Amino acid sequence: MLIYVPTIVTQWLLFLLVYLTTIREKTGLKGIGFRKIRGIDLLWAVAFLLVSNLVLAGVSVVLGWVGLRIPGELGLILPKTSTERVLWVILSLTAGVCEETAFRGYLLTRLKIFTRSRGWVLPLLIASLAFGTGHTYQGIGGFILISIYGLMFGLLFIKTGSLWPAIIAHFFQDFSALFYPYPG
Repeated sequence: MLIYVPTIVTQWLLFLLVYLTTIREKTGLKGIGFRKIRGIDLLWAVAFLLVSNLVLAGVSVVLGWVGLRIPGELGLILPKTSTERVLWVILSLTAGVCEETAFRGYLLTRLKIFTRSRGWVLPLLIASLAFGTGHTYQGIGGFILISIYGLMFGLLFIKTGSLWPAIIAHFFQDFSALFYPYPG
């Protein structure tokens, strides 16, 4: 629980910073992919979760074969008490909204402008590696896996032109940890 509340506060402060920056840039949140939410956004999110989890499972197996297993420390942050479970739901929503806003909505679009790229390859790679860096506590294997996941989220954002499918998918991915069996 001690890590949940500071993480929630920090991420919403980051969201506020992005929001204020988009206001100053005169684009607003709409300029980074906050469009009107549509029913198709939920369908994109579900399809993304199915495909991305299959891809990540395969990547995880390959990482294991080359000796880059992801350590079990992730179990240390999973919720155990009722209070932690409630906070986990809030944290899952926070991560979905704030991380997608920061990494896909803002960083990815601004990297495209900054690098003057005609395509999305360079901005996607940089934003994905930045996203993966936030998960280095899971070791090199975790960094690689989450960087690939960030790349897939970026592709989803580019394909749909909206942050909503990525936000919904990110929320459900994190929220589903409530249903993981806890070994301790």
